[in-house]
Amino acid sequence: MRLAFIVGLSLLIVACAVRHESPDGITIEHDAYQPELATVEAQKHCEKYGKQAELVKTTAPAPSASLFYLESSLSVYDCVAK
Repeated sequence: MRLAFIVGLSLLIVACAVRHESPDGITIEHDAYQPELATVEAQKHCEKYGKQAELVKTTAPAPSASLFYLESSLSVYDCVAK
């Protein structure tokens, strides 16, 4: 049971990957069918600068090189004033 929890948690952690980040925004590659994971990551990033994440664009699903999901998308967020 404990092993299943650890494996499940590790899959959530690697379900998205930061491709670019700055105080002005962040670009995240994520499972195309779980964009909310990218939104949570972007919000955490922007909060470090006293800002909130605003989605600019998301690419269409494409085959993923990741072993953790079949299709990925890139989501671009701006960090904007609250």
